[in-house]
Amino acid sequence: MRVKRALVIVKRTALTRLENAPDAGSRRMLELMRDSDDSVQGIRAAHLEHVASVEQVRHTLRSMGISFKETHELPQRPIRGYDLVIAVGGDGTALSASHAIRDETPLLAVNSAPTFSVGYLAGSHALTFEPHLGAYLEGAIEPLIVQRLELRIGRRRVPSPVLNDALFCANNPALMTRYKLKWPDGEELQRSSGVWVATPAGSTGALASAGGPILPLTARQFAFLAREPYSPPGTAVRLKSAVLVQEDRLEIECRIHEASVFVDGSHQVHPVPFGETVSFTLHEKPLHLVRKLDGN
Repeated sequence: MRVKRALVIVKRTALTRLENAPDAGSRRMLELMRDSDDSVQGIRAAHLEHVASVEQVRHTLRSMGISFKETHELPQRPIRGYDLVIAVGGDGTALSASHAIRDETPLLAVNSAPTFSVGYLAGSHALTFEPHLGAYLEGAIEPLIVQRLELRIGRRRVPSPVLNDALFCANNPALMTRYKLKWPDGEELQRSSGVWVATPAGSTGALASAGGPILPLTARQFAFLAREPYSPPGTAVRLKSAVLVQEDRLEIECRIHEASVFVDGSHQVHPVPFGETVSFTLHEKPLHLVRKLDGN
């Protein structure tokens, strides 16, 4: 695999954000750090581990003769003109990078602070980055084809693919969410705390924690789960969770005011008007993830 030019997207650490934030809460956290408070103990250590990882990535790319552009700014437009995108940070950095990849450009995620971060999407960390990248260049590692979701709100197609999961719910978390759920086997009016919809990559996170199915990373499937469904006395929720396949569509017709779809955590928020339909299908452009199937 030939890589002439790479885009390196580098996370801004929590410490960097705190030091550049003018608000009272950030100042208080810095004070706690100076006092070695347990609640913020890992912030500086994670920062230092990240900085060392970034330097290792730079050194490796230069030693391999790969031209690269480095940025701390998360891309807002589709990424074009690169042979490889390298996200250095945690899963949040990889998720943000993936939103701007709309073609077959591969993504290699580097967990920059593995002592403090799970990095499920990561193909490597600082010590394994060079051999991992080398194996990819030699063709010993083929990118995994990881499914993403296409999200539509009414007739509007949201341009950014969903890599992890989406949550449809009321804007106020204390309110019950009312909606009509439509899937290939039928439809049902439901009341719950919202609906999780997840890709295989995202199924190990919130969906699994809420009791949903865990899908194989490369499966051509997606799944949904109604959070804390409510059924009045004498009734029952017919379907709380299901796995859908490539041709299937999941639709959620909003029956409350002030609801939204939250995409990949808090990375994107899309309002959903009363009566509008939110729909999910597998995206036509899956992500090409440079990662071994069994992790690092």
